[in-house]
Amino acid sequence: MTPNTSVLADYAYSEILKMILSGEIEPGSRIREDILAEQLGISRTPVREAVNRLTQTGFITIVKRKGLYCVKITRQDLLNLLELRVALESFSVEKCIDLAADEDIDPVQHTIEEFNKQLSLILSNDENDIRKELALIHNEYDVRFHVGIAQVSNSIRLIQYVTEVETMLLIARQRIYRSDERIKIVRLSWIQHQQMAESIRARNKEAARALLEDHLRLMLETQVNIDYSDQKFECITPEVRVND
Repeated sequence: MTPNTSVLADYAYSEILKMILSGEIEPGSRIREDILAEQLGISRTPVREAVNRLTQTGFITIVKRKGLYCVKITRQDLLNLLELRVALESFSVEKCIDLAADEDIDPVQHTIEEFNKQLSLILSNDENDIRKELALIHNEYDVRFHVGIAQVSNSIRLIQYVTEVETMLLIARQRIYRSDERIKIVRLSWIQHQQMAESIRARNKEAARALLEDHLRLMLETQVNIDYSDQKFECITPEVRVND
């Protein structure tokens, strides 16, 4: 692969992944390299390379005698991934508390602050496609937050596994962006992120684990059980109120 093709393949990979994670390419939909190449304004060779990479990472699947399709996560797949996420991230939070100096936690806090700035910009601009923009920044910064906690461990394997599980779960998040409650859900998620960061800085493992469980329960209620009623939120974190 020539350097120019490699750069274009990286570009294609990034753009196609954005389409998948924002819902522009819907789960279970057909993937056509010729159409993607036309949309991106590049040849099919770098698109094919990008699609191959996305197949290897699980975002695109090959259906025999039918072609390429965007992965569609079933309810059981999601439950299995959430179970794995609980185990991985509980360990990750404990390692972070054991090993982190205060300055090691600063990047995690910085991620929260940067997300809040981006969210304010989106909500202040009526011309933006709120659903798409919200999906992109929430996905990006949420992965950055959780992987940032894992990075404190300096365990390459842990960082890799947390990144893979977090990234795969992004596909399921498309459900919340279709909800009228999407802003409320996202704000609540980032309140929980802030509380987790504070408990980590305070070296309070019990509080950090409890907050992580609440955070993953929010994901369970809003992505496995598609019910966005206020009662669901009150059951998850009754002490937190989010103003629309």
